Amino acid sequence: MKSGFRTVSGKVAAILAVGMLLSACSTFQKESFTLTGVITDQGRECVTFRSDDGTLYALANKASRFRPGDKVRVTGHGALMTTCSEAETLIVDKIVLLGAAVK
Repeated sequence: MKSGFRTVSGKVAAILAVGMLLSACSTFQKESFTLTGVITDQGRECVTFRSDDGTLYALANKASRFRPGDKVRVTGHGALMTTCSEAETLIVDKIVLLGAAVK
């Protein structure tokens, strides 16, 4: 009888440990940062953005009204999981148009 209790309590401890690790990972990933750069046309599934330092990002939300060439400032955090395969994905908290693309 005790071995059955130990097995159950061991499973519960393992589930709690995994939950705490995922929670810590989510907290780390939600650290917000702000970047400036230009919307690109390199995305197939998501809008893409090249920051001023040259890094390409996929923008997971709130960016569909922007067009390639638009200069923007993006505030957001890294995504843990995404359907965007173009580049590292940012979950956009705020995006501001700094300058429209020249037509």
